[in-house]
Amino acid sequence: MNSFLFNHIRFQIAATTLLVILDVIYFFRPKIKLLSNRIFSILMISASCYLVFDYATVFALVYYDDVPSWFVRFTHQGFIFFLDIVLSCIYLYMDTLNHNQKRLSRYKLYFIILLYVLSFLTLIFAPIEYYIAEDGIYSYGMMVNCVYTIIILYSALTVLSSIKNFKKSSHKRQLSYALATMALWIGFGVTQIFLPAILISSVGISSMILLMFLSLENPSEYIDRETSTFNHYAFKSVLAEFMAKSDPFTVITLGMDDTKIIESQADNDIIVNLFMLVKKFISKTFRTDIYRISSTSLALIFSEKQWKTAEGKLSALEERFNDGWLVQNRSIHIRAHVNVIRCPEDFSFSEKFSDVLDFIENCDTYSSAKGFIRMGDESARRNKLRQSAIIRLLTKTIETGEIEMFYQPIYSIREKKFTNVEALVRLRDDKSLGYVSPEEFIPLAERNALIMPLSSLIFNKIFKFMHDNEIDKKGVHHMEVNLSGLQSVDTEFPVLMKNLLTKYAINPENVNLEVTESIAITSGYMLKKNMDELRKFGCSFSMDDFGTGYSNLSQISKVDFEVIKIDKSLLWPCFQKNGGDTGNAKILLETMINMILQMGRKIVVEGIETKEQFDYLASLGVNYAQGYYFSRPVPENAYLKFLADNS
Repeated sequence: MNSFLFNHIRFQIAATTLLVILDVIYFFRPKIKLLSNRIFSILMISASCYLVFDYATVFALVYYDDVPSWFVRFTHQGFIFFLDIVLSCIYLYMDTLNHNQKRLSRYKLYFIILLYVLSFLTLIFAPIEYYIAEDGIYSYGMMVNCVYTIIILYSALTVLSSIKNFKKSSHKRQLSYALATMALWIGFGVTQIFLPAILISSVGISSMILLMFLSLENPSEYIDRETSTFNHYAFKSVLAEFMAKSDPFTVITLGMDDTKIIESQADNDIIVNLFMLVKKFISKTFRTDIYRISSTSLALIFSEKQWKTAEGKLSALEERFNDGWLVQNRSIHIRAHVNVIRCPEDFSFSEKFSDVLDFIENCDTYSSAKGFIRMGDESARRNKLRQSAIIRLLTKTIETGEIEMFYQPIYSIREKKFTNVEALVRLRDDKSLGYVSPEEFIPLAERNALIMPLSSLIFNKIFKFMHDNEIDKKGVHHMEVNLSGLQSVDTEFPVLMKNLLTKYAINPENVNLEVTESIAITSGYMLKKNMDELRKFGCSFSMDDFGTGYSNLSQISKVDFEVIKIDKSLLWPCFQKNGGDTGNAKILLETMINMILQMGRKIVVEGIETKEQFDYLASLGVNYAQGYYFSRPVPENAYLKFLADNS
């Protein structure tokens, strides 16, 4: 190869190597259907064409005396044309990211078109000169000056767009990378303008694309590593673009209800392989992208046209789940359901993106629909509004510290007095919501990152009450407090408990923490770790609501609860007033009580409302009794009076 030629294409060779590697990685990986993604694809193709013409311009100038003059001008026209496309794609890509996949406004579009028209006229009519000497080769003149002007305009537009949207954007990391990319490009551009003999524009373009790829467009960021489906981040990005287009679309979420039970009984590979089988069937049936939006659910998004075809295939999905799945030579039948959420029927395009995403992800908590296919309805929308109001009330409550605690006495059958008490939190809004049940607001607090500040507030209230009134000196041995699922497995929870117990000088042995049966079975290692740490400190634990979840007796010995609280749903069928058969119910209850007592656990039975129920349980050897027969949950002062009256 001519050494003079090689000396002037060494930067292009480096840029080509880099771009070819990026092309292979980018185009052979799955990509989500985003506007920014399509623009980036055009950018990659245009950059490759730009490099081809970059080589051609160097070749034309090196062999200037041997090639026709029209060829020299044509190579420079092609070089500038594709450079213009590359620069416009970079601007469009960055602007699309800055505006959450929204298309260009009319005025911006007109401006881009104007720049293309000016560039085209320049390519046709503007003169260009060539410098060819031993110290370098390059072009100059009006055509080249127009290129520099375009570089400056697009760079300025991109930087201004990023800065303008930086503070109000939720993608600040993304915008930071965008600004870093433009800083890199401006550095190369300035060098090229002031040192035209150093032909580094191709290296600048390739380096900028590399940084954009690694920080902004890396396909692996959109992939769930376990199942190779698109991940939650990809789903949010695609949903944002659908909303920005304001064209009708439908989202379906597939929830698999029993995966946590399967996980507790087998290794994680079972669940991953199950997801792979489900993914394969859905992909073949619906022929669209699949998103894993949680550990137990998948989502699909359809345009209005796609939905007309897909809607009729939901029954095939239901039949497939009814048939079961063969995973690692095991036949698995798993309950599942599909939520269908339509836009704009179920939510309008004007709603906040975060509210729409919450509605999709938590549709099960809003909708009362049953069956495999569950369509959105008016009650779901009303529930969404109610839950939004509860979240606002929770936030205000945490800020003001105004929360009500009620207390329900627990009777010791052996000691014949009220030795324990359960603390129950009450949330109240006098204006519209009234009293809100913990069963309703605790899951909302967990989903909205409010559970830890809420639990800190609750425990402060309880321990302050215990300290100020010295209830241990009034014969109360244990204050029982319910834990939510996230509290139970939060690594910071033991630290919170120890700090608060020390702050209020509470003996840890006077505190008993209640964990529901379903949480005990599904929470695994972290729950046991937290329990062990707090048990060493002096606290004890109860399994709450036994009989409402999976009723796994082996779990009692595994997690080692000191107390088992049997739910009223096991007691009440033993005392039916409608003449029904109570024999089997009593056999079940008596067998459970006998087994638990033989395992050395103490028993509390909840929901006792009559003397007949109390006498029956006392005869079975139950340790503690709780229910309206003794007292409803009452406020602090009423509970203190109850203790004084029943001491």
